[in-house]
Amino acid sequence: MGYNLYQSNLIKNNHQVFINDCSVAYKCLKDDLNIKDSTWDFYKYNIFAVTSSSILFYNLYRELNYHIRSYVGNDRPLWMQSWLNYHEEDNTLLTSLGNKKGFHGHGSLYHGYISIDPQNTITKFRNGLEIENKIGQVYIGPAKNTNKPGEYPFDHYVEIISPSTSPRITIAFDLEAKIDKILNSNYIPIL
Repeated sequence: MGYNLYQSNLIKNNHQVFINDCSVAYKCLKDDLNIKDSTWDFYKYNIFAVTSSSILFYNLYRELNYHIRSYVGNDRPLWMQSWLNYHEEDNTLLTSLGNKKGFHGHGSLYHGYISIDPQNTITKFRNGLEIENKIGQVYIGPAKNTNKPGEYPFDHYVEIISPSTSPRITIAFDLEAKIDKILNSNYIPIL
């Protein structure tokens, strides 16, 4: 199975509001939930639960469910963990998801991300795929491939094309067909 790209007009048409909501969510994660790194502390929260009172995030969640079902092609049970990638400085991005960090992968069935304000970046995959990140773009693709343990074709990192003074904001997500723990509040069902 390959990957798909979708375009969210909801994000494009409400871009500044999404940036503001993500900034508030990031501050809440850091201050109220004591999250040190919203990217690598992903297992401590679900961004759609944190933003559940926002009508825009509600509509984004509905839209994402539609794209996931379109990509997967059926209505089998799926669960999603989702987190906020919020990098205020280019150097933070480089060490968290970028060239300095190198390729990283996801042990889930599928992985994706939503570009809220991706700045001028490209996501580079081990298999040679390069995606120029654009506002409102939704990527969904395979995550784990057991053909090459430790070097999956869809492992990836983010490359900065030109420096930015604004935060790079994306929402990432992993999809699983089975969750082993009954009390796992960072996963929510896909409808």
